[in-house]
Amino acid sequence: MPIIKQILDQIFKNPTKLYLILANVVLVSFAIWFSNVGLLPFKNFGDFAVFAVLTLILGLYRPGWTFLFFVGALALKNINLVPKEIGLSLRPYQFFGFITIIALLVQTLSKRLAFSLPKFAWYDAMPVVFAVAGFLSALGATNKGMSFKQSIIALTFVALYFLTRIYVQSFDDAKRVLPFFLSSGLVVMIYSIWQNIRFLTGGNSFEVMPGRPNGTFTEADWLGIFVTFILAVLLTILYALNRNYIKDSAGQISNFQFPISNKFLNLQIFKKVSAYVFITLTLITLILTVSRSAWVGAVFVAVVFLKFVLLGNYAELGEGDRSKWKRLLNILKMQKWQWKKAGTQLLFVLLALAVALAIAMPLTRFQLASRAASTAGFQKITVACHSSADNIVPQKILSVDELGGYGCRHINLEDIEKEKALGNMVIEVDRPDPNVNIRAEIYQKSWQQIKSHPVFGIGWGSISQVLGTDERGAGLNASNIFLEVWLGSGLLGILSFVVLLGYILVSSIGVFLDNGNKNKNGAALLFVMAGWAAVVFPNLFNSGIFLGFVWVYLGVAVSLLRNHKNI
Repeated sequence: MPIIKQILDQIFKNPTKLYLILANVVLVSFAIWFSNVGLLPFKNFGDFAVFAVLTLILGLYRPGWTFLFFVGALALKNINLVPKEIGLSLRPYQFFGFITIIALLVQTLSKRLAFSLPKFAWYDAMPVVFAVAGFLSALGATNKGMSFKQSIIALTFVALYFLTRIYVQSFDDAKRVLPFFLSSGLVVMIYSIWQNIRFLTGGNSFEVMPGRPNGTFTEADWLGIFVTFILAVLLTILYALNRNYIKDSAGQISNFQFPISNKFLNLQIFKKVSAYVFITLTLITLILTVSRSAWVGAVFVAVVFLKFVLLGNYAELGEGDRSKWKRLLNILKMQKWQWKKAGTQLLFVLLALAVALAIAMPLTRFQLASRAASTAGFQKITVACHSSADNIVPQKILSVDELGGYGCRHINLEDIEKEKALGNMVIEVDRPDPNVNIRAEIYQKSWQQIKSHPVFGIGWGSISQVLGTDERGAGLNASNIFLEVWLGSGLLGILSFVVLLGYILVSSIGVFLDNGNKNKNGAALLFVMAGWAAVVFPNLFNSGIFLGFVWVYLGVAVSLLRNHKNI
């Protein structure tokens, strides 16, 4: 069939890149498998050293390849490579990142660097200030040792930011590394869905919280942030495909090149269908995480996407006006917006969401509607009662302590079948969501610490010591990325972080208004703005400051905005 031949030609257009993508998929898959069966981290330092030397040789030969593997490993947050007796953790993305940095230093010193380094500006100093602030905070921390250790970790993420700035200097560079990020994301999402299937069938699901997949992250909420970011990337791709589809197909039909046009349309339709399938898979994973903060972030990402579709001709809306404010007024004229296109895209996104819900609901024991409604303050819990219990449990209770009076107790989802087998009655009741009170207490404690240490904070390593631990014994974080940064790195750290995020947001809006180039498609700008929403909004309720893809996004966004005339 001609369409199959076109697809195969497109896939094998660059065999080296295809092989590297396949190698990336294999590396990520085996890393997950080896971690689950206990083969990672390495048992002894000798094995790790051999692996490191071989990777360094690859890096010295092709540092660009190890950078691509670094991008592909960004999702591997809960996998450690270094033997436990060494006393530190080294994630795969950190490993490939450091190997690439060493290779770059060697090539720079030997004057064999194949490309020019980017020009850095004042905003690139913000990550440096962020890292220095962490060390300053550690000087006055109650747990100095742990705070210095965490400050070194913060420094490594800043190094990864600059590594990204070096390798991704344009939108074309970003498109080259994108397949490696998405192929790894695909593996992680399939693995996350598999986790929930294993949970439902009673197998070992490797989940931190039963019934909520965390994939290759230490928390389900962090997986939710990662998947939300993937959604931002996929909607950007969909936007670009739609723009190219309209522009190129119109041009070909006007030239009466019908055979070529048909081939083009078939390939473009295949790409769009693939994008929607990928988006559906992303939404399924996002739903299964049951992460309300990620759901909120996904809504904002979708709003940004639809806004760009509405203003798909924004380069023409303000044409002829030199003043940005006049262009803004023209853009705000709703009668010029492309309502039909936006409505069509909204319909397809809602259709993908509906399909995702239909597939996801049988794969989770959480009541998704109740989970979403619990943002209002109530949470549905599962209760087991003795079959002989005479008292009727009310639909709403104030505390699980009340259940004892009714001959009932709160149970976990994985215990439902066991309780039924024992002849107990299993029901669901509503209670005030304890997470609301827990977060309120965390915010209160965080503000108290900030008021007591407004300039230097308390150091990265002292945060969980002050805030306490959860029911699993894991240290609590500030449940807000800005509070976390202020506590960990003080006033200097939070100011540098806010300035960097603020620069990205304000500059992207400025580029949007400065639309003198009619031919730009806006895909790069959509990625910057949708990615900003995917990183910031979920982290208003989480502290994902030490997530590798967050720092890579910052590096890519800054590079794209620096070359804004090309987007």
